[in-house]
Amino acid sequence: MISIDKDKVYRIVITQEAILKVNMVYTEIGGDTYEVFGSFSGEDANVGLFHQNCEGDMNVSDDTFEFEAKISPNEVSNICIELEQLRSQFEKIDIEGNLVGLSKEGQNFLETGFNDDGYVEAYSKGASDDFIYDIQDQWSLNFFKD
Repeated sequence: MISIDKDKVYRIVITQEAILKVNMVYTEIGGDTYEVFGSFSGEDANVGLFHQNCEGDMNVSDDTFEFEAKISPNEVSNICIELEQLRSQFEKIDIEGNLVGLSKEGQNFLETGFNDDGYVEAYSKGASDDFIYDIQDQWSLNFFKD
């Protein structure tokens, strides 16, 4: 069974006036021809998953069986579940299950970020905002980078 290498987990958190715009976590699976799997959420509780194959083709969905990966569908599902758990560690949820902001751990991560044109953006070492560009047109993230 494939598991996530913690050294290949990347995070991005972006807020505007304390409103969570992007909470993304992704990982690279495989050697030189690796694939990327990720989980994201944003304002209005939009949640999704994404997969980038080793050729760079991107697929965004909430159904892991839509991802055409080199690994088995069960392994894809397990990786995505693990990523969703990592993503949710940064989220604060109310009693009714609504996303209300960042958890304490998410706030601590955001403090490592920088202010950019009214947004506070935090990136783990090696994280790329390319994935925001890749999914913003394919899913209702409600956040667009120019």
